[in-house]
Amino acid sequence: MAFPGKTDPNQTFSPEQLQQLRQAFLQIVFQPQAQTGTSTDQLLAQINKTLEQSSGNEPTVYDNGSFRSSATGTASALTQQVERAITQVLGRTPGRGTDGFISALNSAFPVSATGAVATTPTRSVVSLAGNGTGFNGQLSVSQANLYRQASIIAADALRILEGLQPFEPTADIDAVAALSALVRSQITALVEEFGRIDQPRKERVEIYFKTLLGSLTGTDGLKQTGYLEKLGEQARLITTTSSRRNGIATLPITAEDEAQVAGFELLVGYVGTLKTIWESYAADSDIEIQVTGRYSDRLSRANIMLPVINDSNASFMSAMDSIGFSASERRSDAALFTTLGTPPEPVTLTVGSVTANDSATKVITFNYSLPDMTVNDFDEWVDRFATTEAPSILSSSGQFGLDFVTDQADTLFWVIGFVLHYIQTKPNPRMLSQILSYPRVKQTLSELVFQLNTLADLGVGSVSSRS
Repeated sequence: MAFPGKTDPNQTFSPEQLQQLRQAFLQIVFQPQAQTGTSTDQLLAQINKTLEQSSGNEPTVYDNGSFRSSATGTASALTQQVERAITQVLGRTPGRGTDGFISALNSAFPVSATGAVATTPTRSVVSLAGNGTGFNGQLSVSQANLYRQASIIAADALRILEGLQPFEPTADIDAVAALSALVRSQITALVEEFGRIDQPRKERVEIYFKTLLGSLTGTDGLKQTGYLEKLGEQARLITTTSSRRNGIATLPITAEDEAQVAGFELLVGYVGTLKTIWESYAADSDIEIQVTGRYSDRLSRANIMLPVINDSNASFMSAMDSIGFSASERRSDAALFTTLGTPPEPVTLTVGSVTANDSATKVITFNYSLPDMTVNDFDEWVDRFATTEAPSILSSSGQFGLDFVTDQADTLFWVIGFVLHYIQTKPNPRMLSQILSYPRVKQTLSELVFQLNTLADLGVGSVSSRS
């Protein structure tokens, strides 16, 4: 992979080495500046910084009528709710303009070979190689297996739950119905969580199992103390020694009675099986937020990051709108990044191994040039990459497509990262420098740089990094 800094032209860097370079570069850009002067000077500088942050978040006369993301909080609650619903269905933000929305709509509801339009958004469909449709890449293989197993088990468990009827005349029918509805909703929520695009939330899954199964106690076998136990007690279907001794259960008399008891025990066993396959998945995926080398894991994370990057880029443009730097001005020659000034001083980064056969710490000194493009050129590049090119490549080009997308994210990182570094280290009175240095603009620019870095990090563990 190429590094845009002017170093040895024959030197190449692996994704792991570029990751180290990016981290070292970010530390330079965002390192805290040493405070100098008297305590009064430091206090005044702190007050000035506070006022800058406050003014940067105040609405301006240019905010009305300009494009803004609902994430800024200016949209009404109903608008935010509608935008979130659209994003959830499409699987990504629709972008700006009709072209972006149509592209997202076509991706979410593709046309089959017979000309029929899909009725279910592709992001919510888990397809495995065994059913003839192939794996769609929205979930990792391990999570898709978890969701597939849970869906099959839960479907039968819910059918059994529907058929449970107490055979004891003293059973509270209303309580049984209420508890059955509660158990049904929790099992359904578990399966939905297993199929969550952003990965299952461990804490939420565990609280569902705790409320369903409770703790394991007793000397005569498995004793449920959660909602399943309450359902068994109210329906008089628990037949353990302790429950009979306490007068809770009635022994089955007919074959139909015994079938009800067996059905309840099977329901409890199904929920236990769901917990077992979840624990197996959690043990295999106990990597927290670390990036793994598995292709499917990195692919699902890349699909999540693309709309995030598009949102960050839209917020960057919206911040410039808010201070009166409109879209038409961003197309002018005055918006060329090269107008920021003369080439900066050399940058020095301290990183680990930079060659495959050398593990020693290295100091890399390089010069960089500002990109010869306007702000609008960069905006269109990121927008097209995040909404059109990258999703298409990820869905059709496998591991090599993922390598290409992360490589592009690395390139975009350095393109705009050099601009951010320049305005941090060489502020000047030129118009574009003043625009980019405005607090709200610089904040959104920094967020975009970090999001691009996160996507580029998914290149670690790729085919190219092992070649």
